[in-house]
Amino acid sequence: MSNHEEFYDNPDVRAKYIARRTQCDNPNDTLERPIFLELAGNLNQLDIIDLGCGDASFGKEALLQGARSYIGIEK
Repeated sequence: MSNHEEFYDNPDVRAKYIARRTQCDNPNDTLERPIFLELAGNLNQLDIIDLGCGDASFGKEALLQGARSYIGIEK
């Protein structure tokens, strides 16, 4: 990976990330998501900016739960 190449633009890195992220017992869904959703509470009519969104799967869930808008930013 060159110094100027973005992390997820590297095909090998992205493939490994997606493979891990789509496992049914991945840490994001198993550990983080339940706690985050409990802390966030009702998402209805919220405008959400998700910094470090990864694959932005939370955005789809937030919009389905009534969020007014979602912007996911991954560096």
